[in-house]
Amino acid sequence: MTTARRHWRALLCAMISCALGLELLAVSDAKGQEAKAKVRVAIPSASICCLHLFAAQQWKTFDENGLDVEIIQMRPQVANAAIVSGESHYFAGVGPNSVAATLRGLSSRAVWFASEQLIYSLLARPEFKTLKELRAKRIAVGALGDTTEVSLRVGLEAVGENPRDFVILGVGNPNLMSALESGSVEAAQLNPPLLFYAKRRGFRELLDIGSRVKMPLGGLTTMGSTIQNRSGEMRRLIRAMQIAKRALLQSKEKSVELMVRFLRLDRPTAEDTFAEYQKTVSGSGVPTREGIEQIVKALQLLGQFAGRKIAFEEVADARVAREVAKELGYKVD
Repeated sequence: MTTARRHWRALLCAMISCALGLELLAVSDAKGQEAKAKVRVAIPSASICCLHLFAAQQWKTFDENGLDVEIIQMRPQVANAAIVSGESHYFAGVGPNSVAATLRGLSSRAVWFASEQLIYSLLARPEFKTLKELRAKRIAVGALGDTTEVSLRVGLEAVGENPRDFVILGVGNPNLMSALESGSVEAAQLNPPLLFYAKRRGFRELLDIGSRVKMPLGGLTTMGSTIQNRSGEMRRLIRAMQIAKRALLQSKEKSVELMVRFLRLDRPTAEDTFAEYQKTVSGSGVPTREGIEQIVKALQLLGQFAGRKIAFEEVADARVAREVAKELGYKVD
């Protein structure tokens, strides 16, 4: 065989090897893409309660755990219907609405807590100096029956006030600040960032509800069928959110930047919000009996499920969150 023919043969073999290598790489990439589970998570609002989701998406924590997560904003009632139909797989929240839906027969469970404490305060117009002065006055909350109303009632009761002595109005979360500023209500229950805007405008804080109500802020609720049939996916989702939550707590700069971008806050407000977030958003993510009991108590305070003894296991399933917490090094009972 001549030298020229040997060169051509070697070149042809190299070209074939290269083509086969590229084909194998393409197949490998395709398999990798196929392996990434597509997950839809419904959120009640783009607020601090869902910051861990934005962090996990922005910082590629979902990708690292083999998940392709789509975050969709829905009202809680719509989200309940969506997880039943399979249009959404998870609802990013554990609270009165989700627990009440479970107790009314929805086959759902709380499986993870983003926080074990609320970040809510009752702020009043400057002329009101005590809670007693607010009796028979109008207090704005996000919506009647949701976490804002029930936590307000529990908070008032905790300091010796009768919630029935106050006029509680559901005005919608986007309207809380305008209702307070316009004078259409005398007080409003607010959380960050509105809490800090209101304080800077001279409104007076009369009750730190978060310190009185050990109720979760954010979390994860899903159907029993998901727990049973998609446990591996759920484990990865909880793991990704817990890692993202821990990263938020460890890096002020990254967290503040995320709040500025996704919650559309100015930097001073984002820094104030981070300080509150650090105080309250901690823990292993494992649903607690105390947190669930507070939600049930709040619902019963509203006259729902009165006299009914409700076991933790009726509304929560902490098994996967507990396993993930142990894997990540948290001390879990």
